[in-house]
Amino acid sequence: MAVISRRPRLAQIAVLALALIAAACSLIKSTESPQDKQEHAARLVHDGKHAEAAQLYADLSVQLPAESDNYQLLSAEQWVAAGNVAAAKQALAQVSPEARTKLATPRALVAAEIAYAENDPARAIRELDQIPVPTSPEQAQNYYWIRGRSAFLTGHPVEGVRALVERERHISDPAALRANRDELLSRVRTAAERGAPMKAPPKTDPVVLGWLELGPVAVEVERNPARAASALDAWKRQFPAHPANTSALSTAQTQIAVATEYPNQIALLLPLSGRAEAFGVAVRDGFIAAYLQQSAAGRPRLKIYDVAAESVASAYNRAIADGAGFVVGPLFKDEVAAVAPVTGGRTPVLALNFLGETVAPPKDFYQFALLPEDEARMVARRMVADGRLNGVAIVPSGEWGTRVAAAFAEELKSLGGTVLDSGRYDPSQVDFSDVIKSVMQLKATRVEKGEKPEPPTHRSDAAFIFVAASTAGTARLILPQLKYNYSGDVPVYSTSDSFDPDVNANSDIDGMLFPDMPWMISNDPVTTQIRDSVRAAWPARTARRDRLYAFGFDAYRLVPGLRTNTPAASSNIAGVTGKLHLDQQNKIRRDLDWAQIRSGAPFVL
Repeated sequence: MAVISRRPRLAQIAVLALALIAAACSLIKSTESPQDKQEHAARLVHDGKHAEAAQLYADLSVQLPAESDNYQLLSAEQWVAAGNVAAAKQALAQVSPEARTKLATPRALVAAEIAYAENDPARAIRELDQIPVPTSPEQAQNYYWIRGRSAFLTGHPVEGVRALVERERHISDPAALRANRDELLSRVRTAAERGAPMKAPPKTDPVVLGWLELGPVAVEVERNPARAASALDAWKRQFPAHPANTSALSTAQTQIAVATEYPNQIALLLPLSGRAEAFGVAVRDGFIAAYLQQSAAGRPRLKIYDVAAESVASAYNRAIADGAGFVVGPLFKDEVAAVAPVTGGRTPVLALNFLGETVAPPKDFYQFALLPEDEARMVARRMVADGRLNGVAIVPSGEWGTRVAAAFAEELKSLGGTVLDSGRYDPSQVDFSDVIKSVMQLKATRVEKGEKPEPPTHRSDAAFIFVAASTAGTARLILPQLKYNYSGDVPVYSTSDSFDPDVNANSDIDGMLFPDMPWMISNDPVTTQIRDSVRAAWPARTARRDRLYAFGFDAYRLVPGLRTNTPAASSNIAGVTGKLHLDQQNKIRRDLDWAQIRSGAPFVL
């Protein structure tokens, strides 16, 4: 994707000052004149060395006090470009109050970009509202870039599309024009995924309307390509002259073609009887739900083998003899370990669990799993991103808790954080007060005789509490007890196992932050349609197995890219279990959405 030019350019104003700079040169004893510094800074900006350019502009602001405001603004914009928002704010603070009138446009643009960088889009828009649309094409581009993105972030996609469409009127470079349209497509897709209001008011400009209507179609292309072709064709008939037809849609059509190119026959190896039957059936039904999204004419043949009724090696060999061009399964770790040596690279395999860390996979052997350890690592990364490096963990006893706690602590440590204390609890119990009091170092305050006792205090060095709960029921017990034990003011993070979609029960876990798959927390129209189709086909399904249905659905979606080893296999796929990508060990990795429980329901962050 071409890079979008988004920084305000104050060079025009700087050029006007060159006469002053030249006059000052004879008075400044320096090995590098102000004019040299100006040219040097411009070269640094061009080379992407923004921090060095920022420092040079700051030096110029001192050398040339008459132009101090101009150079401080140039310095601030370059600090933003370098990712140093604190330095940018400091530079902006050096600008005199008179700049609000004398340099109103560049000052507002820099202040707006700082606000945007601080994830405060509402403030960014307020800064822009103080000035008219700039007449300079480059400044106008930046004005609409900030306004458009900020509108999307504040949940106003209609205004966001309008701003980015207007931005195109000030773009002459073809690469920048394509980048702006890629940006528009990405933004409307994300807005549609998040369920933002996409309905345009009457008499909306057709180009703006077309982008808004394209958002849900773009979600379908990524999340359910088997149904996307017809939706895309319908959109093209409605908007035949829309600018997206010449750029974004060609990529979408290629994406659909790659994502729907299946082998003639697929084999699915799952436990469909015995003790693990419920797990195998849930994955199978999700797999078939994805299979049925395709038109009958485009579907491959599907043969399903019960690995509880025969050995996994026997089932695999029979599938190959029956003509399978791709094998999906088995489901459990021991079965995956048993089938790997048998494959010999004869046909591609997508195993639905991971081999051991020390086991090298055979050729064309891919692995996909829903592991709580991976989620624990995501939680650690999120905490660090939120600025919470040190805290405590409350985890269950047993093998599951040990794995999750180790993965969490290891990832947190690698990012500079620390688990200050860790408490283990018995999942069969209902009272966790002792564990909470211990890890939070709860202490009663001393009071003199006759005084009213103050509430107990907890340790002050814990910026988070990581609660690992293998069931949502356990989380619903632990979180209220944290509040009861005077620790409810510390942010609580958990994994998706702590959440089930039950609004009435989840009021007990209000405030909890957790990662989860779109299937569980997204309300976008495509995911909703997929969930509804599964519920209609298998009304007796249980909510407890929901993630396994999604797992089966995405397993089917992964087949085309893995089979042909195309770029689609290693790039992000927007699945219902998360953003999927293939790593160097042929493992499918997931990036999940983040949510917080508010009034009993998940609010996607």
